[in-house]
Amino acid sequence: MKKTLVLFCLIGLFVAGCGSNDEPLARIAQIEGKVDARAEGALDFVAAKVDMQLKHQGAVRTDKESTAALEDLARKGSIKIAPDSYYEVRAGVAMGFHGSGKAVFDVNKQQTEIQIETPHGNTAVLGTKFGQLVSSDSFELWVEEGTVEFTARDGSKQKVTGSQKLLWQVQQGPLPQPVNFNLLESEDFFGNKDESFKFNTR
Repeated sequence: MKKTLVLFCLIGLFVAGCGSNDEPLARIAQIEGKVDARAEGALDFVAAKVDMQLKHQGAVRTDKESTAALEDLARKGSIKIAPDSYYEVRAGVAMGFHGSGKAVFDVNKQQTEIQIETPHGNTAVLGTKFGQLVSSDSFELWVEEGTVEFTARDGSKQKVTGSQKLLWQVQQGPLPQPVNFNLLESEDFFGNKDESFKFNTR
């Protein structure tokens, strides 16, 4: 299955928008506060600027009172990065690496599965809106719509559907079952839709 996905990405590089190491994968669409970014993996972090383009392993890190929004050029989606967070863009099957903090993803419907990597495992999607909260010892996955599958480092899997959340204390045992969340919890995590760029840290 993995070989098929990689082959599809290589064949449909420009058609499917999987991206390559040499072409821009994301654009910084909005900044609030102090945000640093690097355009690609080999470069140092500098002060981020709107319209700055990120190639493979380009990254954004936000300060404690800062936020950023990325336009995913390869897949026509968006990523909103909360304060005190780190996100790195990737080419190929992995859309990016969410290293720490909170991020909300709005991924358009894809023909093949794409993944968001984290220190604790990978989140696989075809197209959905979801958010993640990552720390050194915990992982939260909130799904507003669609279905998302999380695969932990030990190979265990859990599917999470719309209006469900997965809350995992990594050192305390295996992946738990997802539970439902209500409208107030949704607004607390995802923010008011009319003020979609404002994040509520938890």
